[in-house]
Amino acid sequence: MKLSVVTTLYRSSRYIEEFYERIAADAKRLTNDFEIIFVNDGSPDDSLDVARRLCARDSRVKVCDLARNFGQHRALMCGLRHAIGERVFIIDVDLEELPENLGRFWHAMDEDEETDVIVGQLTEKTMPFWKGATSDLFYKLFNALSSVTLSDRDIIARLMKRNYVDALIHYGETEVFLPAIWVDAGFRQKRVVATKSFDGNSSYTLRKKLTMAVEAITSFSSKPLIMIFYLGLLFFVGSAAVIVYLLLRKLVWGSVFLGWTSLMAVLFLIGGTIIFALGVVGIYISKIYLEVKARPNSIVRKIYHRDSGM
Repeated sequence: MKLSVVTTLYRSSRYIEEFYERIAADAKRLTNDFEIIFVNDGSPDDSLDVARRLCARDSRVKVCDLARNFGQHRALMCGLRHAIGERVFIIDVDLEELPENLGRFWHAMDEDEETDVIVGQLTEKTMPFWKGATSDLFYKLFNALSSVTLSDRDIIARLMKRNYVDALIHYGETEVFLPAIWVDAGFRQKRVVATKSFDGNSSYTLRKKLTMAVEAITSFSSKPLIMIFYLGLLFFVGSAAVIVYLLLRKLVWGSVFLGWTSLMAVLFLIGGTIIFALGVVGIYISKIYLEVKARPNSIVRKIYHRDSGM
């Protein structure tokens, strides 16, 4: 098969029909040998029903229905494992990224046979202030703490060759953070200018964003642990210096500072730092616990495809 298109569904029913029409029309201009894979990520609306109706109409449409909501990145990895095309195009179904980018990316890849991945990149961000501010903060924090450097202008939409997709599938983490995996895998990647709109609807709540930030940073960086070591060393050296100073003051001047308030403030500071450090270490230990269990990062309940009798 020449081409596989992979996208995920979560509260996406209002987009599916238009997305299908536009992506199928663009794919037909490139090849007649293609498939469209919808991964239903436990969507609570009627996304699955809409996608199944497309299966009945078009044998090139396949739906992977996950057993529950596993998250977009895990759902995309599931779609990649089921894609069989020589080239695989992934994109969000919500039409914020243009389905017609497929053709542009395809021709860009044809221009250089050594290119393994074509990535859509924004020239400027067009999103609400709060969303842009939190996005900038996340990328700055992640890049400061991780050995993998991410661009805050890259979008989800990208066209990948089979060898690159096979490399991605070999990543077996339970906690999947795709933007970092895409970069960590390497290969020859080329950026192409793309646009992205924002329709005001997003399934990523502030809580989900914070959770994703913690998972992303702790999945690709050990720097927080190193920072804790140096923080502990700083407290040790500082407290040793204070002890020496107080001893000298007692011996030379015969008096020391007294003060319940300052003592309690120092105790709270040290206690808070210790609890914070234990929390960070606990996060890493929990990740080790999850990875050792080797649980699947997604479970497919059923695959719908017209040729298989639905």
